[in-house]
Amino acid sequence: MDGNRSLSDSWAQVGLRHFAQATFSTSLFGPHARWASEGRSTFDEMRTRTWFTYLKYVVAIILSLGVTEVAGDGARTRRRAWIVAACVFVYIALAVLLFWPVPPWDSMRIIAGPFGQGYGDPTQTLWFLEWVPYALRHGLDLYQTNYLNYPNGVPLANNTPSPLLGLLAMPVTLTSGPVVAFNLLLRLAFASSAASMFFVLRTWCRWPAAFVGGLFYGFGPYIVSQGHTHLNLAFVPIPPLIVWCVYELVVARRHRPIVMGAVLGALAGAQALIDPEVLALLVVVVGLGLIVTGAFNLRELRQRLGDLAKASVSAVVVFGAITGYTLWWMLLAPGHLVGPPLFPSALQLNRADLLGSIIPTTNQLIAPAALARISAGFVNGNVTENTTYLGLPLLIFIGGVAVLWRRERVVLVSTLLALVAFILSLGPSLMIDNHNTGIPLPEAPLAHLPLVDGLIPVRFALVVSVFAAIVLGIGADRVFYAISSRDTLKRGAALAGVIVLVASFAFIIPEAPLVSQGTAWPADTAATLDAIPSGTVVLNYPFTTSPWTEALYWQATDGMRFRIVGGYDVVQGPPDAGTQIQPLLEPPFVQGFFVAAQNGTSTPYPAPGACVGARAPAED
Repeated sequence: MDGNRSLSDSWAQVGLRHFAQATFSTSLFGPHARWASEGRSTFDEMRTRTWFTYLKYVVAIILSLGVTEVAGDGARTRRRAWIVAACVFVYIALAVLLFWPVPPWDSMRIIAGPFGQGYGDPTQTLWFLEWVPYALRHGLDLYQTNYLNYPNGVPLANNTPSPLLGLLAMPVTLTSGPVVAFNLLLRLAFASSAASMFFVLRTWCRWPAAFVGGLFYGFGPYIVSQGHTHLNLAFVPIPPLIVWCVYELVVARRHRPIVMGAVLGALAGAQALIDPEVLALLVVVVGLGLIVTGAFNLRELRQRLGDLAKASVSAVVVFGAITGYTLWWMLLAPGHLVGPPLFPSALQLNRADLLGSIIPTTNQLIAPAALARISAGFVNGNVTENTTYLGLPLLIFIGGVAVLWRRERVVLVSTLLALVAFILSLGPSLMIDNHNTGIPLPEAPLAHLPLVDGLIPVRFALVVSVFAAIVLGIGADRVFYAISSRDTLKRGAALAGVIVLVASFAFIIPEAPLVSQGTAWPADTAATLDAIPSGTVVLNYPFTTSPWTEALYWQATDGMRFRIVGGYDVVQGPPDAGTQIQPLLEPPFVQGFFVAAQNGTSTPYPAPGACVGARAPAED
């Protein structure tokens, strides 16, 4: 036994040492340093060799930890920390490599997004990361400001301020700026989401299968697609933990209900401070699951009613303590948004296509041009929101697991909830190959219910990923275990399962690296910003509106020294709905002229009477 321990120790140490060398020298600094001098083709060749070396050492680590697992009960206990640390380290390294040659500490480049660097949603998130520490340091309200959309202001609570992310990144923002904070958080989104699912899956799986499930959840199509644009939607380590809490309360019952309720409330509150829509999506699906489960198990429900009541009370109290001020601003405060952020009819256009789960997008490495052209039209042409792709091999694997291990309650319930979430992601009516069949679907009533009428249907793909990862992890565990069976038939079936599993990951490998870019505006921009007196109100051209958000970038990286006319945000629009267009200039034609010009269209100049005297003089 001691010999086995020494062997596993040496394998793990050698594997980790070489892995670290490959990651932080060959993989990272080597290609980046020689890229400019040797050209892009040379860089691509080095990147291929780098990934091969990197994967070789990943396999070495996994094999070394496999030896550790069989080294005996005592050895397993003493080396559990090694296993966890190695898996988390791999997730972190993958998250860094996914963006390389742009390192997480880069202060000049962020993810490009669909409109290029300095535009759209990434820049809006960058602004919020700077706003949170700035508001706290200067005693300003987190959720109301006229630093944007001057002079009217913005109800920030009804937008995507993600105050918890701002607090987490505050030390980095204050010392290195919001760009570095954004880059670190984006890498952390991938690694932490994968690690979270890994820890949750350890409830039902051994570590290799839990690692596989975490890899799918943290680096699968959903997070990769959202990671191009929406940090708040890609930062999802909390949803798996919420699902685990519900499992502990309803099924396992290994902890006191009051304690687990408090933990659940804390997790839900934290998620609400990152992105409340993600919490709402999860609550809809899990709530439906609990209602149906309770209806079929009324006897057990009556027996557990007291414990569930205690847990519910503690969860509500903790959740209210964490989110009370935020919810007040969202729902009750003067100036809060009335109704959904946009008209429900506009939000409902962002719905999945039935073929979206099997046709890859340009975000996948394996994406034939013909198929990519088809998927480009899904979700109203929004590639970032096209997040439902899983691939045919993975669907076959999950379906096989659901059939073979249907007697395991976690497998059965997770499969059904993943299916429910996918159906909801299809929106109010069925789309097949970009054709609206007109067949009504169960999601349609949600667009008319308060509090959930602002949900975007396709974003239920996150919940699909959560429960698909659980089924994937449990299935991988059962397949890995069956390989050692003495039954030839069972061993052959397990090997076939491994082949399908490998094919599943091959089909969802992301197209890497995710592109980050530097700013494209004139070289004298910094000097121009320095010349603006502190406290000034700035009207810039292009006028600040979607996707022309350069001024948000300038404002955030310049320490919020000035206010801007315009913004990229949601404000109160027509009755009972928000809008992203707010009239801020007088006469109104001026703003329309700016927007039309920067979009490359012309606007007829109005007659003088339409401009002069557009606003009636105020009466004494």
